[in-house]
Amino acid sequence: MTKATLDDKNLPHLRQGLDPEAMARAFESFFRREYPDRGLSVEACEIGRVHHKPGKNCDILYHLQCHDRDRRLLLHGKMFANGEGHGKIHKAQPASWPGCGFWKPVHLWPEMAMLVHIFPYDPKLPYLGQLLETDFVKQQVEANLAGFGLPAGWKCEEVVSSVVKYMPTRRCILRYEIVLADAAKNRRPVAFYGKTYGSLKSRYVYEALREICASPACAAGVLNIPKPIAHIDGANTLWQQAWEGGGFCERAAQLGWANLPASGFVQKIAAMLAALHQIVLPDSLLQRGSSPPAVLGHAEDEIAKILQLLPERQDMLDQVVSRLTASMPDPEAPTPRATIHGTFKLAQILCREDPDGRSQLALVDFDSIACGDPLYDLAEFVASLVYMSAMGVIPAASSSESVEIFLRDYQQQVPWTCDRRRLAWYVVDFLLDRIHSALKRGETTEVANISPAFDRLHEWLALAEN
Repeated sequence: MTKATLDDKNLPHLRQGLDPEAMARAFESFFRREYPDRGLSVEACEIGRVHHKPGKNCDILYHLQCHDRDRRLLLHGKMFANGEGHGKIHKAQPASWPGCGFWKPVHLWPEMAMLVHIFPYDPKLPYLGQLLETDFVKQQVEANLAGFGLPAGWKCEEVVSSVVKYMPTRRCILRYEIVLADAAKNRRPVAFYGKTYGSLKSRYVYEALREICASPACAAGVLNIPKPIAHIDGANTLWQQAWEGGGFCERAAQLGWANLPASGFVQKIAAMLAALHQIVLPDSLLQRGSSPPAVLGHAEDEIAKILQLLPERQDMLDQVVSRLTASMPDPEAPTPRATIHGTFKLAQILCREDPDGRSQLALVDFDSIACGDPLYDLAEFVASLVYMSAMGVIPAASSSESVEIFLRDYQQQVPWTCDRRRLAWYVVDFLLDRIHSALKRGETTEVANISPAFDRLHEWLALAEN
């Protein structure tokens, strides 16, 4: 965590709140006070996602291992400035909550100026407790057998659920492992994922995925996407098949990032993206992607947030804003429109080895799917490689070669021209987003490499101007 993040005069307990060892002791003392008859002890504390708004508040996700419980406890702590949390406890406290067990769903921790929510209670995701209830899951599985490729009559006999990823108040991904059986006692184990949203976006993503997965590109295997199984109405939840594989970054690390250009993976990724961009969906189905003015506005917002954490870079970042504004692509100029992923980066790609030894890739996380400029997707992928080079993960030469292979192969498979200036302009925005995210999370290695990241940003900004 950066010194700027740790030292917030309006959040005097922030330094302690971001120290896992100190918080393990503090939580144990707090729980013993709140639950004096249970003899709770905290065996381990890990810090998950951190979202710090300097001078205002800080969201912290804690992973606790408690002696009294046979699984990890997830807590979402929100630290407030000026005692604001005290006024929120009365509206936030439910009488009870499914899945919380004996834990109080909401605590006010006055000494830490923190409001603590116990998972699965989440004021913005009020259906999480229900989605962990075995009977409810069984009912929903049996009501959606067609999505599992099964005829009526199969019964769901077993359900095991686990938390894959939790972003408090925003999203939660659960993995389900179920056992289905028919009248003849044939049993079938099935694994799938449930993604729960804090809005109706779940239905939007579900409908878009249904159309994409029905495309020839998916049927031919050029584009692998886990198929949607069902939409759980009333719970803002999308169920998708499990495409068993690991993150692409893990596979690339095993291979050696320096070997990425010669691996053949970059060509497969380019082909996958080119196929997605050429799937035509109904105009009424997709929202519009970000326009250049919207992208510029996002870049300006990111710079303002970076300056809260790095005020010493004021002059340099003011120049970045001016140069971005001067080089912004003409929003009225004709550009290709395509079905875009919206957050196309290495983290959204899965990889697995099939029994025949061939590597397969799949694309996930379509929350930002839209109809927009295809170069927007290209730029985010390029930015992910460029940023990893700045972090020292991938050698600079391997990063540059991979970028050129990616752009070359993509260009060969689409009918439009890839304008390098417009691409570079988008890349700058994504690099700003990465820099702010690193500072916000306080990742030590990334923060230590912020200067090289700014160097890469200036290189791409120069390309956008030429």
